[in-house]
Amino acid sequence: MGVELPGKLKELIDETNMASLATVMSDGSPHVSTMWVGRRGDILLMNTADGRIKVDNIRRDPRVAVSIYRESQPYQTALIRGRVTLLTEEGGVAGINELAQKYLGTDYEWLQPGDVRLRLEIEPESVSTWGV
Repeated sequence: MGVELPGKLKELIDETNMASLATVMSDGSPHVSTMWVGRRGDILLMNTADGRIKVDNIRRDPRVAVSIYRESQPYQTALIRGRVTLLTEEGGVAGINELAQKYLGTDYEWLQPGDVRLRLEIEPESVSTWGV
């Protein structure tokens, strides 16, 4: 069952702060990727390309952690642990364009022919914040 994100954390996510997504490798070690993040309500939204290590990790084990901090004040930070509840091609290109609009003010310009974009939805299970 998911938890509600505090209002100040929603503001942090809605700004153009980068996030780090941690997934679990097959040997149990962590894998971390810096990514764009958005949200729809209390659900975190991320996007990646099929074939990346994090995708294999999520398909095997949907448990993830997301760390995000305010770029202008790095001690304002949050850690969200949860599960990827959706990993799909449907809406993948639209999802990366939505995030690119947020972070760059334009559609995603690095899409290559044959790229398969995947939309991730993460349901938060626990939230810790500091200074937020």
